[in-house]
Amino acid sequence: DTHNPGTFGARVRSLVRQLEAQGAEVTVWSTIRDRRRGYLMWGAYLLSRKRSQAAVQRGVHLLDRVNRDWGLRVPIRWFHPAGWRATVRAARVMADAYDVVYATRDGARSSRHYDAEAVDLSAVDLPRSLTLEAPHGARRTFDLSAPHQPRDLSLSPGLIEWIEVHFRMEKLRDDYPHWNDADIPLAPLRVASHP
Repeated sequence: DTHNPGTFGARVRSLVRQLEAQGAEVTVWSTIRDRRRGYLMWGAYLLSRKRSQAAVQRGVHLLDRVNRDWGLRVPIRWFHPAGWRATVRAARVMADAYDVVYATRDGARSSRHYDAEAVDLSAVDLPRSLTLEAPHGARRTFDLSAPHQPRDLSLSPGLIEWIEVHFRMEKLRDDYPHWNDADIPLAPLRVASHP
């Protein structure tokens, strides 16, 4: 992977090195992830957002069923012995520990992280003038000096679009730090037909 500049890992490393060399604060949160961890992240996110006992109980029932149906065998008791409010509090603590900002059932089932085709990274405090060189040689300088410019990679649409094209990475817009390998096409969505 380090000898092939076309691999996803090499493209991510090149981007990170260039951002850091110009003074940005870059954090790589997650690359390869175990499917059980994805399930725990989604479960914590799901339960942390519940607002009633009935909603928590439905969430716990769903999580227990998914754990069994997906064959994960994660030894967890989602419902806290102190009740539904304690369940929500514990789920918030767990979601915070995992740095979960967004999670879905589909993502937990088939995250691109499971196959090393995704990375969660943040880059803040970007320089006012940022120059990037893509693996194939394209080069561009971005003017980030405007007062309204957040100087945050995940909040800079023009920068995101250029990286998507020239580093062959795809930004998941609903998930602040998440980028996919654009060389690996997403599986088509399957729509259930109803009689």
